Amino acid sequence: MLTIIGITAPIFLLILVGFVATRVGIIPREALPGMSRFVLYLALPVLMFQKISQLDMEVLIDPQYLMVYSFSCLVSFVSVFCISRLILNNSTSFSSLKGFGSACPNSAFIGLPVLLQYFIEDAPTQAFAMSLMVENIILFPIAFALMETHGDTGVGLKKIVITVAGRLVRNPIIIAVFSGVLASLVGFQAPGFISRGMDLLAGAAAPVALIIIGGSLAGAAFSASFKDIFMIAGFKLLIQPLIALCLVIFVVPDMDLMLKQAVVIFSASPMASIYPIVGGQYGKQAYCSGVLMATTVLAFFSISLMLSLLSLIQ
Repeated sequence: MLTIIGITAPIFLLILVGFVATRVGIIPREALPGMSRFVLYLALPVLMFQKISQLDMEVLIDPQYLMVYSFSCLVSFVSVFCISRLILNNSTSFSSLKGFGSACPNSAFIGLPVLLQYFIEDAPTQAFAMSLMVENIILFPIAFALMETHGDTGVGLKKIVITVAGRLVRNPIIIAVFSGVLASLVGFQAPGFISRGMDLLAGAAAPVALIIIGGSLAGAAFSASFKDIFMIAGFKLLIQPLIALCLVIFVVPDMDLMLKQAVVIFSASPMASIYPIVGGQYGKQAYCSGVLMATTVLAFFSISLMLSLLSLIQ
């Protein structure tokens, strides 16, 4: 257990540092968007490019990983959507927003740092690339299409396709993934001074991302009901990773061990930090901020639990 705490404690310590630093004014709240852009447009894409460009392309895509991750995300999304829509009588748009929070992990800012801490060396970063593919190509389009049904009137397929396609081609991490694939195929090697500069940038991705998470929680308003928090956090932090764990044990037992562990880690991550930003587009920013705060705090315990359960995987 001490080993598990040794993995999770540094992660959440940096989140706490970011929270306190923002609270006392060391990091102005106005600086957080700029720090986020630094991670999303510079540090994280460089990290992904480095890792993927060094991979054998035959091991980049694993169909079993994609199946397990997609299924666990979609079960969580559909379950919360149906509960909200059919039992709680929420609108289709609001139900989809809840489902999005319960299904889309914070792969970049929490999942990846936990992965790097868990494996220390030779972490299977192709798992991060595959997780991003599932989130951006499957989960985001479904969630955003349903969230755009204001008043349940629906939107045209053309608008949905254009919106999703625009999101994909502008996503710097997706661009980095495909650039890394191309670099691997042509055998590209960056010159020494460029490579060292990229190492410095890549090394900043995880710690700065965690500071941002803490800083964003410092200004979070709390307006969500405990019933909604229990439902969304329960599916995100427990049901989704447990589904992934059961699948890798009973359905795809021959899957690579490191990828089995990685898919559970990513599935156990709390919701994406953009959740309040997405909710703000539909007048639910305060609601989403409260859910994000509660879920991120609870994630310390749930991630520790899931890491301890990884011993069940052979």
